[in-house]
Amino acid sequence: MLDFVLSIFSAVLGMNMKDPHDIPFAMPLLMAAVTGFVIGFTFLSLIGNENREDKENQQTDSDEA
Repeated sequence: MLDFVLSIFSAVLGMNMKDPHDIPFAMPLLMAAVTGFVIGFTFLSLIGNENREDKENQQTDSDEA
């Protein structure tokens, strides 16, 4: 899995991420920030959809009563 992720970053950034001499100093921090943003955005979008479904269910329940 690590080789897969490193190969994707290597292709995007145009540098060999498996070679420690080819990696700039702040690249691991950049990779962590990008990965955290993608995971956080995914979680927030899922939570937002769940809240929207709950509101719709409450509205339909109150309309039926």
